[in-house]
Amino acid sequence: SGEMYAAAPVAGEAGWGMVYKEDHEEDIMQDDMSEKKVTINEQSCFLEAAKGTRPKNGLWLGGEKYTITQTTDETVGDTDVKVIMANRPKKGVCIVPTTTQIVLAMFNEEASASQNAGNCKKTALAFAEYLIGAGY
Repeated sequence: SGEMYAAAPVAGEAGWGMVYKEDHEEDIMQDDMSEKKVTINEQSCFLEAAKGTRPKNGLWLGGEKYTITQTTDETVGDTDVKVIMANRPKKGVCIVPTTTQIVLAMFNEEASASQNAGNCKKTALAFAEYLIGAGY
């Protein structure tokens, strides 16, 4: 269903602010270059992206729009998984669906030099491998 059930950091529920915002309206550029107000449901955007499809109105997480830049197939242990990378200025996400879970890892280059796309992907794949090994 793409519904999130855990987010870190947990202190002050900071993690939830990064990954979730209630349905909200955004101005979305149309093919004719006009803008149209659209209601964004972040859960459905996230689920579409995790399935390897570009969400029609973009990938929105925590009220911020990310652009999907890469979708690849990777092998984790003995299992093939999809890896979806998405970016916005100085930030990005890595999405790795397993059989029953979807790993979402985020980075913010302004928070730390070690937070970057490569480390984000490496960490997401390591956690996905752990989940797959545990039967998820």
